[in-house]
Amino acid sequence: MKTKKEIISALARTEDDRLLLAQVLDKAQECETRGYLTHTRFLNMAERAMAEAAARQMGGGALFWGGYEEAERAMAVFYPDYLDEESAKQAAPVALLRAHKRPGDELTHRDYLGALMGLQIDRAMIGDIVVHEAGADLLVSEEIADFLLMHFDKAGRKRIELTREPIESLRISEQREEEGQGSVASPRLDSVIALIFGLSRANAQAEIARGTVFVNGAACLKDERELREGDRLTVRGRGRARIVSFGGISRKGRLFVTYAKSVL
Repeated sequence: MKTKKEIISALARTEDDRLLLAQVLDKAQECETRGYLTHTRFLNMAERAMAEAAARQMGGGALFWGGYEEAERAMAVFYPDYLDEESAKQAAPVALLRAHKRPGDELTHRDYLGALMGLQIDRAMIGDIVVHEAGADLLVSEEIADFLLMHFDKAGRKRIELTREPIESLRISEQREEEGQGSVASPRLDSVIALIFGLSRANAQAEIARGTVFVNGAACLKDERELREGDRLTVRGRGRARIVSFGGISRKGRLFVTYAKSVL
């Protein structure tokens, strides 16, 4: 098993990376030595990928939980042997708050997030914000839930009412998708995201090098990664897609790919 110093040295590229990894590894060590559940703040997708890599290198694992399986923002949760994964999910300090808007009011994800930031809330205390027809479901750290229940009553200049709800009642919005098709030189990651997201091959490779490309929720830094049917892709700031199928070769020897791209 690698030491904390070795793991940080291997994975960190910036001072922020080093601080994050030190915090994650400290939480893992605290759980191991004291025998109780520990957790980080909410991690974004890039931070989560780094934390997952650290967990693997230290010879253990972690549960990443943001209130539901497909959550983009999740806490790294370390739990002792006497808990199973389901018990750890239930014990993780993730609260669900529901914002009820008035009929006819139009509020977006940006409206809700902007209002929360206006309350001087640390972004790392807020998980996913799931917007739906009746308002939005906010996944937040239990630490700030009561504060928000008392003070969060307006978003985008519109009045809202906030209630606490059981996690199981989370309203997950149905994601609309548009299917597309094209041809690529190979099923390599750089070729496929260039096609789907309208990038040049060089720009696709630059996105991968910056760590903004995720395959099945994990950051991928390898241009040559070969994709498979069913793989889910995210390019931060550009959207999401999934590979429906690969099949057929064009006259020029290029591979046809069918994909479904999420529509915001």
